[in-house]
Amino acid sequence: KAWGYNYYGQLGQGNTTNIGDNANEMGDNLPAIDLGSGRTATDITVGTYLMSAVLDDGTVKSWGYNSYGQLGQGSSANIGDGANEMGDNLAAIDLGSGRTATAIAAGFYHTVALLDNGTVKAWGQNNYGQLGQGNTTNIGDNANEMGDNLAPVDLGSGRTATAIAAGLYSTAAVLDDGTVKIWGYNSHGQLGQGNTVTIGDGANEMGDNLTAVDLGTGRTATDVSI
Repeated sequence: KAWGYNYYGQLGQGNTTNIGDNANEMGDNLPAIDLGSGRTATDITVGTYLMSAVLDDGTVKSWGYNSYGQLGQGSSANIGDGANEMGDNLAAIDLGSGRTATAIAAGFYHTVALLDNGTVKAWGQNNYGQLGQGNTTNIGDNANEMGDNLAPVDLGSGRTATAIAAGLYSTAAVLDDGTVKIWGYNSHGQLGQGNTVTIGDGANEMGDNLTAVDLGTGRTATDVSI
């Protein structure tokens, strides 16, 4: 269930009516979001004017604001602000052949998924390289950009992720060896590299070329938040 500001349909009710600001809108009067026939959620995230959920079958659905393709549908049309857009009418995001998600995170206008094989995929706004593709091209707002056409973020040779986080214009991952890598906007040193250089917006900045954040001698991470 979701409540509050609903200008872009981010509450998933098929309208743009705010919920929770008047009497008799909560409790039994607030319908649960229609995720599809028989579907329930195992993880959720809230971005700027959007929501995403990992469902019990490992699929991901997102709704709300979509100007940059952050809903992963190959378009920039908002979802959830009109009738018949939710439930079975809302297609799950194409994560790639045979792939499912175990966790989801949303930044300002981008979405990040941790997949069942430990890879990470990100889509939406990419003005600072927060999608980790070595460019600043938005992903998910046009056809044929998702699924197998979307390469996983290069985390380094043999590395997979165990946890993810998304910030304003940045993305972070805890890797399987307990190290942390962060990429995207870096105006205040939020990438932990001892500088203010943006990472992920140019070639040869990701993978083995991206140094793990120095957490201290012998220290590793179990989770991350930005």
